[in-house]
Amino acid sequence: MNGNEKPTTYIINFYAEDVNVWTLNRYLHDSRDIIAYWNYIPLVYCVKSYLSATQLGAKLQPYFPRGGFMIAEINANNMNGILPPEAWSWFYIEHHEKREPPLSLGGMLGTPPPFSLAGPYPWLPPKKS
Repeated sequence: MNGNEKPTTYIINFYAEDVNVWTLNRYLHDSRDIIAYWNYIPLVYCVKSYLSATQLGAKLQPYFPRGGFMIAEINANNMNGILPPEAWSWFYIEHHEKREPPLSLGGMLGTPPPFSLAGPYPWLPPKKS
């Protein structure tokens, strides 16, 4: 990817049966394939990624054992609905790349430094101590 390229924004909708939402959230949060994501509507995720819809679908397929999911590109200049203001602003924020956290003593001991992404993530499960 070059410095001028921006990630594509996608919407992912799915049928919840047999989907482990916790592991899906973990993948979206930790994967370098996903620049940012939100989940203000149940069973609907918006993600920003440099992958194509086909590549992203291949990465996500294991999280949907019965199939039943769809990925579509979002045109942020042509959308409407009723969401909180922070949900709408997410579409226009330039999110930074996920990078490996710097190596630290905590990282070497198995407790990496905190890693945060922009945006509210009310659905993210608490970290286990």
